Amino acid sequence: MTDTRPSTPARSANDAPGAPAIVWITNPDNYDPRRHQLLQKEGSDRVNLFESSGLPVRVVHSGDLVPAWSGGGPRLYLDEEDLLDGGHAFLLSDWTWDAGIGRHVQAVTRTIRAAGRVLLNDGIRDPESLGSDKLAMCHAAAALGVPVPPTVAVPFGRYARRVLPVVRRELGEGPYIVKPRAMAMGFGVLKAGDGEQLTAAVDLLTPAALGAVVQPFRENEGDVRVYVHRGRAIAVMLRRPKEGSYLANVSEGGSGASFDGDDRVRALSERLAVGVDADYLCVDWLLTTEGPVFNEWMTVSAAYEDLSEPDRTRVAAALVTYVRERIAAGS
Repeated sequence: MTDTRPSTPARSANDAPGAPAIVWITNPDNYDPRRHQLLQKEGSDRVNLFESSGLPVRVVHSGDLVPAWSGGGPRLYLDEEDLLDGGHAFLLSDWTWDAGIGRHVQAVTRTIRAAGRVLLNDGIRDPESLGSDKLAMCHAAAALGVPVPPTVAVPFGRYARRVLPVVRRELGEGPYIVKPRAMAMGFGVLKAGDGEQLTAAVDLLTPAALGAVVQPFRENEGDVRVYVHRGRAIAVMLRRPKEGSYLANVSEGGSGASFDGDDRVRALSERLAVGVDADYLCVDWLLTTEGPVFNEWMTVSAAYEDLSEPDRTRVAAALVTYVRERIAAGS
């Protein structure tokens, strides 16, 4: 799911402010405005799914929100309206390349949690770290007996180059993949062929203050995303990079289609979902010559729109069921 304003007629932030809804908090500033037109369809499809299932959606720009503690409780102001008064459930993405946006979204997230409101993109044990931090994901997955790639986190600022000898010792002489610890959709993922290129990548990433990890680059046949609902794998999507590319993300030009998968990938994905207490989890794997290797996971924000039928309908129904159950439970 993207952070763009849907082009379909979703309920706007100013329509029927008293009606309970899913408040979808977006970060359009993550994108070049010219790219919005290419990304809007996916967001629109997701809004259409919820709306057609009787789950109204309000779309709100994160920059329009002011989180606070006032009058004896948490407040989340949109102009003069406190969104925490409306009985709404919330959906937002906490990844961003901009540190300022990230700190603001963190304040919004913690305010929603403090108010005890439903935060749909949580749905996972320890969402503060396991929701987006790729290093934390690797720690958790490995503890559950899942094959994970060696992963080294890059220190901050002038200490960043201290990662280089550790990478060479633990990961060898390359090639490597360098990527932000908490991003999505292939943003900032760089292939470094050797130590010299890795040094340049670290130097370039350090001023951005994103935080990065280094992993070995593995030749692969693409990656697969396994959709797990209530502890059972219900669909698998194979994503392949376009010719000459190393990124399989559909948003970066890759292609996606339903895939039979294999019993091991399904079983490992189910193990992860149960292990992190997620009733709905989408797990990405690299298909290497040594077997599947864990990449990352996502919850409700993971795209399913490129699945073939009947998988697409099955996953959409599971997503709606999951959202309804979270809202009904109030947690």
